[in-house]
Amino acid sequence: MKLQCQIEVINRVHCSLNIRSNGKYLKSTLALGKEPKNENEYFILHFSSVNKNGTKYKLKSIKQVFVKCISEGKATIRFEEPPHDLCIKCEVIQLKSFMRLLKSCITGDTKDLKLSNLSSLAITANNIAPTKLTIHDRSEFPAKGLPRTLESLHIVGLKLCNFRRDILLLSHLVVLDLSNNEIEKIPPEFGRLPSISELYLANNCLGVKDQVDWRWLLGVQITKKLKLLDISGNKIKELPKSIWKLQSLITLKIDNNNLKRLPASLGRINTLRYLTVSQNSLQSLPCGLMQCRLDYIDLSANMFVPGNGTLKTGNYSQWEFYVNSLVHIASKVVLNKKLFYAPNIIPRTLVDLLDNANICVCGKSVLNHSYFIIKEFQLKDLFRVVVFNNNHSCAVGFECYFCSPKCFMK
Repeated sequence: MKLQCQIEVINRVHCSLNIRSNGKYLKSTLALGKEPKNENEYFILHFSSVNKNGTKYKLKSIKQVFVKCISEGKATIRFEEPPHDLCIKCEVIQLKSFMRLLKSCITGDTKDLKLSNLSSLAITANNIAPTKLTIHDRSEFPAKGLPRTLESLHIVGLKLCNFRRDILLLSHLVVLDLSNNEIEKIPPEFGRLPSISELYLANNCLGVKDQVDWRWLLGVQITKKLKLLDISGNKIKELPKSIWKLQSLITLKIDNNNLKRLPASLGRINTLRYLTVSQNSLQSLPCGLMQCRLDYIDLSANMFVPGNGTLKTGNYSQWEFYVNSLVHIASKVVLNKKLFYAPNIIPRTLVDLLDNANICVCGKSVLNHSYFIIKEFQLKDLFRVVVFNNNHSCAVGFECYFCSPKCFMK
């Protein structure tokens, strides 16, 4: 049996001499087999990208096996001679199967096992577990399914209408590119992928239907890891107001859609640095965007109207801008203190209220959605690099909400 994995070899003699290991895991293959001259004696061969001849370990030299973290795809085999520790990282199901077989060989329960002689075992380039795969044609899909060791997957321009569900099994996937297809829906289970960091979905059909199911973007795992999101060219009419949950997001590309407004909750993404919203139908920007420390913003080819800095609320007093119910006051405390909340803790109606909160020009939360003014600001005064239709005048109207008379009088 062969196990495709990543292994770090630790020499315990070096540790006793205070020589540190480099801590690098190498693409490796573990092969379990038996000695040709003695069928009751078993060995492990360790091949790696830098040791293609392999290192042979006798099973009777195993001192201890550590499997406490096997459910995370980690295990360690300690040998008495040579004094090596093999630290293994692998796909969970394959690792468990290998360890069960190893246990059978150690305990002698090998009646029904069929293992190859070590003399017939070898390692080739094809045996190394792939971490990157690019598919240019439908005929290039692996017959046995996508390798579960993949860290980067590119399936571009194949006119796929449905999301391939075998992608959901790729727990090590970091980069996924499904651009230039015809995908209309992403399954909610996608949000559980634990390692996804860059997601390219440009030029698909996610916004064709009136109601877009955004649960795939708001899963517990993806909100912690996702740093780049490209959903340009998807005919999207509205972004989810819960997009603020992507607390690691650095780059957001939403060009060439049908957006008329941006959610105010974008201002709650403290890590956001690059935002491109060109070729949409925006007439103004949310005040919360002023709280983002953007290094780059592209607002070209929108519908901003110069001189749009006018009052949009009517003749209301200052008090009507911010005085609200006790629920609103309590909600402000939750938002300003950045307290954690979820549907399993508070009612869904309160979760929606908190997600829909606007942001004052001072950065505090505002629960009043009825009263605001459109005020013009120079983009060059707010952001480092600005791409706009008119480079001489980058004045754009912002929807400004207020939390107090002091902010309203600014």
